[in-house]
Amino acid sequence: MDIGRAFTYILDDREWATKLLISAGIALFSTFGSVLLIGLLGWALLFGYMVELIHNINSGLTTPLPHWAGFTEKLRKGGNVLAALIVYNLPLLIPICCYVTTSSFWGDNFIGSAIGYGVWCCIVPLLLLYNFITWPMFALAIGRYAEEDNIGVFFQFGDLFGTVYRHFNDTLQWIFFTLVINFILLILFAIPCIGQAAAPALAVPIYGYMASHFTARIEDMPRPKRRRTL
Repeated sequence: MDIGRAFTYILDDREWATKLLISAGIALFSTFGSVLLIGLLGWALLFGYMVELIHNINSGLTTPLPHWAGFTEKLRKGGNVLAALIVYNLPLLIPICCYVTTSSFWGDNFIGSAIGYGVWCCIVPLLLLYNFITWPMFALAIGRYAEEDNIGVFFQFGDLFGTVYRHFNDTLQWIFFTLVINFILLILFAIPCIGQAAAPALAVPIYGYMASHFTARIEDMPRPKRRRTL
């Protein structure tokens, strides 16, 4: 996997600026609209766009960034991805809810604070471990979904886990690269408005590229010859 190429391949498309500008507008709407839940429609569109992008990369297109058209189909595909992502993150709510519901019993004193810090020291490693396990599984699932268009691939947990961790070195490399990408995008997202639009817009093609190449690598799929868009 070439992390540098994940950032630069976008520039091969002569219409990259227009496509990313539309993505940025949808991302900005989604970021602020999520409070009212209407922003979920925007995230579904972006996920649908990513699915089409992964399919185009798998097909070997030299300019895989899709055009912003066929919004109904993007919503359908992206809605499935969003639903799967919510399911994947549901277990994260269990330790957080336990902490919130029990924290009032500890008391606002030294002992209570010590208990609170102790609980967080237990919870945080568990959350990190869970994410490190499920991140690559979800990346593999979305890579498969881009080809099969079947939401069931997200919930084949045993097969996903086995495939990912049979290729442990490749998975560790993908996790490391993803952490680097997340750090870069987080810095960009910290910039008000501009960064909050640009970071998610860039995340879609970057994560799509990484998911496509990660899936191909661990499933021993040959990369198709690059061909131009029709």
